[in-house]
Amino acid sequence: MNSFRSISSFTLALVLYVCLVPSLHAQTSTTLDKKVVAANRELDQRLMDAHALKDAALVESLFSESPDVFFIDPTGDLTKGRSNIGHEWATWFDTLETIRGDIQDVSCIPAGEGVIAVGTVIYTRKLKNGTADRKTVIWTDYRRIEKGRWVYLFRHAQWPLEPRNSAAAHK
Repeated sequence: MNSFRSISSFTLALVLYVCLVPSLHAQTSTTLDKKVVAANRELDQRLMDAHALKDAALVESLFSESPDVFFIDPTGDLTKGRSNIGHEWATWFDTLETIRGDIQDVSCIPAGEGVIAVGTVIYTRKLKNGTADRKTVIWTDYRRIEKGRWVYLFRHAQWPLEPRNSAAAHK
């Protein structure tokens, strides 16, 4: 009986190894086509252009037409729906005199029918009240092709927490 359990355990382990390891390798070793990478860089640049122009309609056009589309802004507020996203960006742009975003890095990985991206951007902005600042934003998003062009299905932007003291800054 012990021999049967050992053979059954070994057989199960072998089957799992043969079935799972190749699929895990395929998922981690898949790279994106150069055209896909270029198209996604263009999508991110268009979003930076929309910031500089303070063009909420352009921002809205970069998001999916899906009813499931959403955006989480750096303060944590959730906005669902494409037109609501455009409205929220218009309201935010109205508080700014100027804004410029400089993308520092972006990494993309294939995911299903689209791409998951994570990146960092530094925004230099001046509020209408005269206050100027620089904000670092880290984002994650999921993009896919709709009607022949890449769009965001969701985007989550986050301001990293500021360290409270110099000891915390070195952790």
